[in-house]
Amino acid sequence: MRRVISVNCLAVVCILIVVGVAAPSIERTAKSLSLPFHTRVTLTGQTLGSSPGQHMRGHVFATAQWNDGARYVVATPRTDSLGRWRVTFNPSHRGFYNLRILAPDSSMLEYAFNVR
Repeated sequence: MRRVISVNCLAVVCILIVVGVAAPSIERTAKSLSLPFHTRVTLTGQTLGSSPGQHMRGHVFATAQWNDGARYVVATPRTDSLGRWRVTFNPSHRGFYNLRILAPDSSMLEYAFNVR
């Protein structure tokens, strides 16, 4: 009985090691929204505050990355008195874009677009 349990535990450990080594090598593709070329995208949101009814005010930083290249700044709008913000993004080339938005309340939103 003891031998069967130890063999089963050893098998489970070996399987976990194989899965742990193989998992990072699996290529993961981001879910992306397909867009036609020359499409303008407008994203809006609202910040959160430390108590109900309050919202953080400040700059929103929107950066984009095209085809795994360097990141560049798309927009840096300010929030209004209610913490609302709006970012407009115009893709300039065909390809894969990763758009990242960092709000004053430290929330980070990521979007992926495949411009065809």
